[in-house]
Amino acid sequence: MMRAVLTIARRDITATIFSKGFVIWLAMPIIALVFGVLASLATERSSPSATALAVIDTKGDFVPWLQKVADRERAQDGYDRLRRRWQATRQNEPLPPDLTRSGDMLTGNDLDRLAVPGALDTIRERVNLGSAQLDKALHKAARTSAFVTVSPEAAPEAQAARLLTARDGKPGRFGAVLIIDDNDFTVLRQRKDANIDHITQMANTAWTLRALHLAGLVGRIDEIRSEQPTIAVKNIALSSAHNESGKQRGAAFATGAAMILFALISLLAGALLSNMVEEKANKIIEVLVASVPVPAIFAGKLVAMLTVSLIGVAVWGVMIGGAAAFVIAQLPVGLISTPERGWTELAVLGLAYFVCAYLIYGALYLGIGSLCSSIREVQTLSMPVTVLQMAILIVTLGALDSPENTWGQAVSWFPLSAPYMMAGRAALGTDLAVHAAAILWQLSFAALVILGSARLFRYGVLRSGPPPSFNQMFGLGKPARPATTER
Repeated sequence: MMRAVLTIARRDITATIFSKGFVIWLAMPIIALVFGVLASLATERSSPSATALAVIDTKGDFVPWLQKVADRERAQDGYDRLRRRWQATRQNEPLPPDLTRSGDMLTGNDLDRLAVPGALDTIRERVNLGSAQLDKALHKAARTSAFVTVSPEAAPEAQAARLLTARDGKPGRFGAVLIIDDNDFTVLRQRKDANIDHITQMANTAWTLRALHLAGLVGRIDEIRSEQPTIAVKNIALSSAHNESGKQRGAAFATGAAMILFALISLLAGALLSNMVEEKANKIIEVLVASVPVPAIFAGKLVAMLTVSLIGVAVWGVMIGGAAAFVIAQLPVGLISTPERGWTELAVLGLAYFVCAYLIYGALYLGIGSLCSSIREVQTLSMPVTVLQMAILIVTLGALDSPENTWGQAVSWFPLSAPYMMAGRAALGTDLAVHAAAILWQLSFAALVILGSARLFRYGVLRSGPPPSFNQMFGLGKPARPATTER
């Protein structure tokens, strides 16, 4: 029996691995990831560029002040971003001297120093807050209040109309044009997405800055702002039971573990259905039945697809894990927290629960696939299992909020939801003894499912015609005579 099982398993593994579609199947997640990145870049590049601002300064003495305001705004935005990142990643540590004051409390001189190219990058490196290149790649760099200065013509409004409209009558490269004539400010726009409030704020701030400079008050205002007291902030350490941020991180890990396991099972276990239908259509299953016991065929196919799935998971883990490790190396220290049991134990437990879930759902899918002769029948009979899986996932995600109460314990030990629930609890730091008992229970239940599905598989491969009724499958009525007799 074992020799027959290993023979069928080796045959299916070899046929799958050396097939033309296996490499494409392995590359599917990478292809999807690359496609998503390219689509994001294409969307970013094809986004309307007409949000840029053109400035027509008839006198030529206002643009420098507008540029100073834009530089200060960009510097304050980047400074606030670094400050928020520190507070998000190192909540229990005091802010470093470079980030002590909020952006609103910085003086004009402070902002001018930060506006110098490379000043914010120096602070980022000094306090170890990640890579500026990564921010740019993710389009999370500090927003620049960019504008283009246009030489004024005799009719500024006619000139603005030409700037707003392309030759073919479509919107031009600018979303708005600001015309400055002494103290008269006019904004012309063709697109409704032009940020008029931001444009008027910049113009008014620049006008105020110029007026204060002419009145000799800029230095005095900066001096007063620099004398503002620094308020000391002290953190009170909370116990782990009341640490809400720790709970939120643990809940995120638990939800992610359950969702990843569900996605893998849905993707990989479902392949057994189409594989079985293909072999029945090609009459391969009849050849196998003539030479190998039916239970050995069932066990061999289940072992083979589990092995192929583990190969796929290993390849995806290496590729995606390597890319994730590279990205994490660019992130600030503390941004990516660690699960309670650590990444290694979480990966080992996740793999164990994947095997348990695959044996349970794979056996169900393989038994259902043996009853089907076409893709339409596959879709009809697999729908109840798919709906059941979705319902179980929803229940599991709800139970992960309170895994220690009665409902959470029930979901943890209900055999169909236990793999997902316990994978989530592995990220929460549940005791290893509980996981050992859960794995033994799930393997025991998987054995019962395999026995029942093997009977269903035997019935399916020894018959032809339409799928049997519920009574025929489980012996509740008079069974239909198989169209093919067992050899």
